Amino acid sequence: MMVSIIVMLVSIFITKITLPYMRHMFLKANVVAKNYKGDRIPIGMGITFIPVMLMNFLLILLFFKELSEVIFIFLAGITTMGFAGIIDDLIGNRTASGFKGHFSRFLKGELTTGMLKAGIGGMIALLISLLYSSGVIEFIVNAFIIALFTNFMNLLDLRPGRALKAYLLMSGIFILIGITDTIGLILFSIIGYCIGYLPQDLRAKSMMGDVGSNTLGITLGIITAVSFSMEIKFVWLIILLLIHMISEKYSLSKIIKNNYLLNYLDEFGRD
Repeated sequence: MMVSIIVMLVSIFITKITLPYMRHMFLKANVVAKNYKGDRIPIGMGITFIPVMLMNFLLILLFFKELSEVIFIFLAGITTMGFAGIIDDLIGNRTASGFKGHFSRFLKGELTTGMLKAGIGGMIALLISLLYSSGVIEFIVNAFIIALFTNFMNLLDLRPGRALKAYLLMSGIFILIGITDTIGLILFSIIGYCIGYLPQDLRAKSMMGDVGSNTLGITLGIITAVSFSMEIKFVWLIILLLIHMISEKYSLSKIIKNNYLLNYLDEFGRD
């Protein structure tokens, strides 16, 4: 546990050092958009997650070379979804929403960035699942969990700090359920990033964008796929399917706002 805490603290430090440089670069390049308040702020700042995790993983591998395989699996997921996410942030068309909206456009011969992201996310989920599954059923379950967790964080990232708070909450649940020391090091490095980035997100000084929510989301999916028993995976799969079905018909933001506890947690720390 002490090593995990050290990894987390180092990750917070790296994130705090990296963010100002990335923010300045995005502002200088005019990669900005209006937030929910109408202020113009940098978008796609979640791309910061990639260089931060590269540095974190480099440091981890210097001392724990036996983690090389699983770390490269995480890197494959993070960089792949980072690529798909930044494309969606920069040139995405927001007239289509939800999987149904993007899929209907695709059937009409139009490829939206959302559909491209879904396709790429599906393929990387299948690839990672293939490496960590011992049978057909586990392969299908793992693939769905990775894909759904990736999109789950995207569904939440509509208000400052919401997705990061959700990630920290999910991390706490994962730790309570029980994860291996190997995965624990990786998870604590990501927790450090979330803690380091959270103040800026809560103040609505930048937007993580799809690149941020999707890269964070896929790590939750990978952790679930490689850490837990099939029974626990089935529970997560059912929860994720229910959330996605609800989100197709109802606004998650309205559901959160109408629930006292969820709304309190959602608003906590926000300017």
